[in-house]
Amino acid sequence: MASLMSFRIDEHLKDQFAEAAQTRHLTQSEAIREALTLYVRRVRNEQLRDAATRIRRHEEEEADVMRWLSSMSEPIDED
Repeated sequence: MASLMSFRIDEHLKDQFAEAAQTRHLTQSEAIREALTLYVRRVRNEQLRDAATRIRRHEEEEADVMRWLSSMSEPIDED
């Protein structure tokens, strides 16, 4: 289910974003969904790298790691 997000951005960035979306023949909504999906993936990858480092250093208990990995295995919606 889709929901509405509202936020403020700099006018110049807004214009650049609109132009970039148009260049790729995307609506601004499609482009922002793509940007949000990429951001979520980047953050998840950073979290996985950090977790892998902690695991290698034996700073995490196995059960905690398995719970965390399970929670991270949810797919990212790309509607």
